[in-house]
Amino acid sequence: MIRAVRPARKHLALLVVLVGMLLVQPLSGHRGVAVGAFFDAVVAGIAIYLPLIVFEERWERHVAVILVSIVIASNAAIYVLPRGGRLISEAVFHSAMATFLSFAIAVILHGIFRKSMIRFDDVVGAFCGYLLLGLVWANLYTLIYLILPGAFAVNPQVAWRLGHWHQRRALFEYLSFTTLMTLGYGDITPIGPPVYTLTWLEVMVGQFYMAVVVAQLVGLKLAQALTEKGQDRK
Repeated sequence: MIRAVRPARKHLALLVVLVGMLLVQPLSGHRGVAVGAFFDAVVAGIAIYLPLIVFEERWERHVAVILVSIVIASNAAIYVLPRGGRLISEAVFHSAMATFLSFAIAVILHGIFRKSMIRFDDVVGAFCGYLLLGLVWANLYTLIYLILPGAFAVNPQVAWRLGHWHQRRALFEYLSFTTLMTLGYGDITPIGPPVYTLTWLEVMVGQFYMAVVVAQLVGLKLAQALTEKGQDRK
């Protein structure tokens, strides 16, 4: 039986983990197989722990554990399989990771939207959802690259990153977040139809997320303030 752990600042803990992963991966992942494997082991431990603090319903935790198990198994296979099998394992990893993160976003937002009172940790949770949205698309971009490498034009000065497992992930995370925020520096750009569609979908979903989630938070906060004001008058 999988039991949930519910710290008071669960979304803040998730935010710290996400930011730490995004900072450490591009700095350490390419410094050798041992360092990369250690980083992936730490990520695996975090991935096992997160379902216990983010997902509150039993069925949510079970689904999350199944997806996390696929992520961990495919990640481990990358280190032991030959090149052909490694590519398949990477594709499975990114597919499972995108599914897991999408599920996490849905659970986090559902938990926020059903609340009648908004706390600081709920606002942090909404921001975590935004970061997870960028990571979903980063995994989809990487998956497309594995299938169609010619779908991206990459500046030669950063092209070396595509040859490293962690650096490639970091590069497509960079592409995803710059696309999500409509920055588009141009050092890696889509040049094929599958990525064209993914790119404009990410921009639209990102804008929709900000508009709907922020509006929901503001509405709940106003309702909370009016309720508290009415109670003070009594």
